[in-house]
Amino acid sequence: MNRLRAVSAVGSVLLVCVLLVSSLGGTATTASAGNPAVQVTSVTSSPDSPVVGETVTLETTVTNLEGTNSTVEITDVYLRDWPTEYERVENVGSVAPGGSVTVPVTTSFDTPGQKQITVNVVVRDEAGDSNSYSYPHTVDVEEPDTDGGLSVDQNASGETAVTLTNYGNVEFTDIEITAMTGDGRQARRLALDIAPGSDRSVTFDTEGYDGDDLAFVANYMANGKNHDVRQALDETSDVRSDLSIAGDSSDRTTVTVENYGNVAFFDVEVAAVIDGKVRDRRYTRDIPAGGNRSAVFDTEGYDSENVTFRANYAANGETHDISREVTLEPAVSGEIRLTTVETTQLGGSVSIDGEAANVGGTNAESILVSVRGGDGVTPEGGSGEYFVGAVDASEFATFELAASVENGTTEIPVEVSYLVDSERVTTVQTVELSPTGAPPTEAMTGDSSGGGPPGNGAPQGPPSDSGLPILLILVGAITLVGLASGLYYLWNRE
Repeated sequence: MNRLRAVSAVGSVLLVCVLLVSSLGGTATTASAGNPAVQVTSVTSSPDSPVVGETVTLETTVTNLEGTNSTVEITDVYLRDWPTEYERVENVGSVAPGGSVTVPVTTSFDTPGQKQITVNVVVRDEAGDSNSYSYPHTVDVEEPDTDGGLSVDQNASGETAVTLTNYGNVEFTDIEITAMTGDGRQARRLALDIAPGSDRSVTFDTEGYDGDDLAFVANYMANGKNHDVRQALDETSDVRSDLSIAGDSSDRTTVTVENYGNVAFFDVEVAAVIDGKVRDRRYTRDIPAGGNRSAVFDTEGYDSENVTFRANYAANGETHDISREVTLEPAVSGEIRLTTVETTQLGGSVSIDGEAANVGGTNAESILVSVRGGDGVTPEGGSGEYFVGAVDASEFATFELAASVENGTTEIPVEVSYLVDSERVTTVQTVELSPTGAPPTEAMTGDSSGGGPPGNGAPQGPPSDSGLPILLILVGAITLVGLASGLYYLWNRE
């Protein structure tokens, strides 16, 4: 019986020890292997500048670096331009240490413009842990351009070569070129598809036709629609052009070359000229009759307000040029103003919170906001100035200041210093004090002369770290272990 009691006592003591140890809050952790050394080494797109609706392939190369000692599974590769996800491929395959794989993902875009694509790659290692990697890539998507042009060349034997040129950026298909006199069709020729920037020629025997009434019409499919272009045999060449200039903003100027004639423009170059010297130049694709092409210039850094834009091109076997002088509108310099300013006063201490807003058209840098002392105002310690940094045009940043004021002070001068257009600007703006500021009460400061507890009169609870000290728990656990050992000794002796 005594032995049974001893066993029961030992079991109880051991249970208490386990509970005490558990109360110390210890947890077990397992070490995990390091992440695999995987890199997205490159992303390429083909074609480089797709048009709206055209299929574009992005090829992503994923490398599992040597020395990782872990084969990884590529579970997902997907394209995203937040919040849009374009395409995703799954279960690509495995990559051994030192190996790489190139994953093609195809997609298309519904709108033109510059697309900031993020290629995301998800891999899973041998331990079953997944890791994600991303790689930024830019794709310039163009508007479909279906411009085509016809040229006619008749030789002495009466044969006429008719050439259809693709001046656009999409392929021409289902091409048919017809010789017409009046409203009647005289002959018809079919041509192979024409890639952008290429041409096809067909030949007609026109010796017996009336040259004054002979014309050629080309019909073709491009971008899902039918198009046609016409050229008369004896049509007089007309080379006419113009320049139109538009300022998209204070630092961007778009120059458009207009072709008002009936022959195409080739080798088109547009240049910005300042004081007789070429400051910048752009090239455009060929311009068909009745068409136009635009070039964009970044004019922010130009050191003159007067700029001459000049276009040079070849047409009808000769070189032509056209120019126009413009006055650039200078950008409004950056200017920092304090907005949405709020003040809070406690006795003689005032805190100031607000925004440093750039109301100008250029960026401002090295912005420092500080309390200017004097007339009852003193900057308060290290909070008397605040370094904002840089604020872009039409943007803002927040700031915080603190000052000590004397009784009767109604305003605080705040100095704003910043760099704009490589020059230091310093201004002083006045902040009105809020009339609601009041000195702190006894309850707010915790200083009460009535002998009661500090604070607002509510019962004061125990401190947040109240409870049995850890040292006492450990001493108790050791004591119980010793008691258990004594009971075990008595049990064995009996």
